[in-house]
Amino acid sequence: MNCVVRLRESRLLGNSICFLLELSPVFAILVHMRRIGISGLAAICSFFSFCQKGSHQSAQEHMHKTDFDVLVQRFESEERNSYQKPDELMNHLDKIFRKHGSRASQFSQGWKGLKVADLGAGTGYFAFRMAEKGASVIALDIDERFLRYIEVHPSFNRFSNRIETRKIEPDSIGLASEEVDLIFSVNVYHHIDDRVQYFKEARKSIRDQGLLVIVDFKKGDIPVGPPEHIKLSEQKVKSELSDAGFEVTVDGFLQYQNIYLGYPK
Repeated sequence: MNCVVRLRESRLLGNSICFLLELSPVFAILVHMRRIGISGLAAICSFFSFCQKGSHQSAQEHMHKTDFDVLVQRFESEERNSYQKPDELMNHLDKIFRKHGSRASQFSQGWKGLKVADLGAGTGYFAFRMAEKGASVIALDIDERFLRYIEVHPSFNRFSNRIETRKIEPDSIGLASEEVDLIFSVNVYHHIDDRVQYFKEARKSIRDQGLLVIVDFKKGDIPVGPPEHIKLSEQKVKSELSDAGFEVTVDGFLQYQNIYLGYPK
């Protein structure tokens, strides 16, 4: 049986690829995969990068396949503290907010008094810090296990009047029109499908002169974050958020992550 027949599911690859495969040690592996019931196209895709899944799908699968306790340990680890610098980041943003207070009075006291949507709140890593700074926080997550984790956390009773948990769907931020002053999200942006449409809708939930703050990993050879093919370039994030209706500036305070400040147009 010749190569074209064996790979009949992959007609568009053409005879030239089949010829090259027959000259390669990979060909023997492909033949074996075909014999055990794996289609030619699937076999080819296991070796070629052009068949890789979209980055958001890969990111979602990675999250869903990871044990919940492992995720909690990772989100709350000292390693994360060392690169995320949560307290320093909170103070840095506080200064940015106070400066923005000249245009929007609700930001004049920094975090204090703000209504914040923590998109992808996870373990409450930032939600509790924001509440301690005086913000009222809606902790949003698609995974109910994280919301339950927040609700049984020792700090929840202390801040229960300032933290609300809310389960949302993957394709909607789950906020009412003009419900918050700020949407804040860390290490979540690359997980979202159809990001332009998602943030077009999310923009409607931000009050007049409010802000969007996205923190996500930089591309390149860095020791933390998801695999390179999942990460998004600075230009891509800026372009997508611009298409969603935001003027975007990029802050380089963190070594391995960009801070995108989105001002609704």
